[in-house]
Amino acid sequence: MSAHPSPARRGSLHHTAGSPPPLIGVTTSEIRAADQVALTPEGEPPQAEMVLGLKYLRAVEAAGGLPVVIPPLRHEVIDPLLDQVSGLCLSGGPDLHPVAYHQREHASLGPTWPELDEFELELVKAADDRELPILAICRGLQVLNVSRGGTLYQHLPDLPSQITHRQPAPGPQPTHWIRLTGPSRLAGILHRQRTKVNSFHHQAVDRLGTSLAATSHAPDGTIESLETTDGRFVLGVQWHAECLIKQPAQLAIFRAFIEAAGEFADARGLARAA
Repeated sequence: MSAHPSPARRGSLHHTAGSPPPLIGVTTSEIRAADQVALTPEGEPPQAEMVLGLKYLRAVEAAGGLPVVIPPLRHEVIDPLLDQVSGLCLSGGPDLHPVAYHQREHASLGPTWPELDEFELELVKAADDRELPILAICRGLQVLNVSRGGTLYQHLPDLPSQITHRQPAPGPQPTHWIRLTGPSRLAGILHRQRTKVNSFHHQAVDRLGTSLAATSHAPDGTIESLETTDGRFVLGVQWHAECLIKQPAQLAIFRAFIEAAGEFADARGLARAA
């Protein structure tokens, strides 16, 4: 894998200072069926809902972007939607159904939403075709990997490990270390080869997708980050970086993403938010 210089040395990533923020599409974390929604006094009748933690949106905003939420939509509207944004953030959420990578269900597969899987896989493929900057978080990293022909471990507890990958501690509390592997874009952003992260995932990358490289691992060998090998800004982290932005190194991940999105907007003549 070729080395990626740190963003501070990649002049092409820096858009004009003071320019309006680039629009960033952020995918929905999950869909809640009507029978999972509690009826509240004087509230609306229970109905299917889309759910997304505000921390994703706050992290994009803190890094200089303007987030817009993307719910699961008809596939034919993906292209017009992507015409409007300069970057795509794939959020966390439920397990991916293994039909997406041609495997049978594991007995301990968690809740899945095939409708969400199908939409997000088409969305990320279309974003890839446009060479949009992509930041993929937790489930988002797994969607990115599967979209490029990769596979997943469906049930991490099957693998020998002393690490709890679904930590009981709150999101802002890192619980295990990861080690970065060789020169990479992520190493250039974090300026370190080892960092401590939080962990809230049931599945993990097994076989890597096309033109993706693993750039960090947990002590048990679990892949903790991915990036493309062609130099584009396509970066996935298995941890929930949006919960850790009080740490400058974690906020820097979002800032590098927004810089790449700003450069994309400038290069393609896309409108920015006023």
